[in-house]
Amino acid sequence: MTEEELQKIADKLKNFPGKVKGDIFLNHAEYIKYKEGDEGIKKVEDKMAELGVPIKIEEVDQMSWQSEGISSLLVIVAKEVFNWTEEDIFEWGRFRTKVSFTLKLVARYFMSIRMLATQAEKLWNKNFDFGEIETILEEDKRRVTLRVKGFNMHPLICIFHSGYFKGVIELCVRSKNIKVEQVKCVHRGDEYCEHLVTW
Repeated sequence: MTEEELQKIADKLKNFPGKVKGDIFLNHAEYIKYKEGDEGIKKVEDKMAELGVPIKIEEVDQMSWQSEGISSLLVIVAKEVFNWTEEDIFEWGRFRTKVSFTLKLVARYFMSIRMLATQAEKLWNKNFDFGEIETILEEDKRRVTLRVKGFNMHPLICIFHSGYFKGVIELCVRSKNIKVEQVKCVHRGDEYCEHLVTW
């Protein structure tokens, strides 16, 4: 990606009105440090400042409402700064389920796949002030479909979501064969993004 392309993405995302809980920024910081150490945080923050979006990632209050556009931009910028692969972004999403303060609390009460499916919309609304998620659980077929609607940031964030969904299902079912496939995507012209998780 050229500098001009990255700047164009930054200019678009920094003005996105939708909000997300600050917890995700701290999760972003943990993954960056996990992969690149403390100096990795500084490199991402320096690049964000260059793009006109200054931020101190680790100083974000986990319970506050923050810009989802900036959250998504952090993922894109980190990929560019460190030359990460799409697999790294997928694992980033999955990593979030291991460190998320909110998810750890929820997992205590909704560890079954059935309960998680029925509570997914409520969980979404606690973490986002826009968009929605719809779940279709087919427990007999060992699969769940997750439809993300009203969320159109960047194709990398779809990959992040796929990793996150895999991590969530790993908390709910005991299987070594959990697989996730994005079968629909707004960036490919579909009406919404759809992720199919099987186990």
